[in-house]
Amino acid sequence: MFRILLPVDLTASSSNACDYAMHVAAAAPEAELLLLHCFSDYLLEPELENPFSDTGRSPLSPGSEEVTDRVLHRNQTDEHAGLDELYEELQAKANAHGQHVHLKRAFINGMPEDVIPEEIKRFKPDLLVMGTKGEDNFVRSFFGTVTTKMIDDAKVPLLTVPESYQGRSLRRILYATDFDKTDAQALASLQLLLRAFNPIIVCAHIGTDSSEEKDTRKLAQLEDRLNQELPNHALQFALLQGDDVAEALQEFVAREKVELIAVNNHQRSLLSSIFQPSLSKKLVLEMQVPMLIFHSPGKA
Repeated sequence: MFRILLPVDLTASSSNACDYAMHVAAAAPEAELLLLHCFSDYLLEPELENPFSDTGRSPLSPGSEEVTDRVLHRNQTDEHAGLDELYEELQAKANAHGQHVHLKRAFINGMPEDVIPEEIKRFKPDLLVMGTKGEDNFVRSFFGTVTTKMIDDAKVPLLTVPESYQGRSLRRILYATDFDKTDAQALASLQLLLRAFNPIIVCAHIGTDSSEEKDTRKLAQLEDRLNQELPNHALQFALLQGDDVAEALQEFVAREKVELIAVNNHQRSLLSSIFQPSLSKKLVLEMQVPMLIFHSPGKA
């Protein structure tokens, strides 16, 4: 049974992530997909025509407990209905794929950064799927508490799906390497995770002009090692050059029609270079393809 945990916030980005996750689930012989919505019982920027009463006090101030409770109840009811509607839509799609995709839903009170790790422990998913909305939201997602905790502690592959991404194929994947000793284990894990799609994996390193000779030698050594450790692999190898990591990756993705970027979480220096704020607009925050961050079983 292939299990997917899918936190949703009932926005367009999570809707697109749901469709993508359903496609992944449908490719497995048998899959279970859990929709998770976290409800936090607090108020954010209430939209009122007259936010202050004649007394000068907000009707949603701490002293107005009755009004506050009523609004919170309405919000919770609305979000429950939204989750039910999304569930019904996905259930229809699951039925169209046959009887091998099992859909569940969970509505849990609490903050996502607390609830998601607990559900990972309970549900034990093979994959965590999250939608992204663009610049501001991706900054909060990747550099905020929730996803940072997922990357560092969860030991669960994290797949992010941009809101604007409409592709569903997983035939061509870029695995970004920094010549880490765990590459063989990481690639074996990646192939196992995506075996239903039988993808071609391009193992690529991003270097600079000054390091071209050294990088070429290291890439050849990596290819020789992987030929021995993964004799039946469907790997290709590429050396990308450029002082701007994000720009080099973006150009390669567009030119080679890459449909997923995979990064091994063990290679922290590579992750840092990709996700540092100065590069985010050029790559991660405006990336047009999904990204998979996963853990290799080995250590350097």
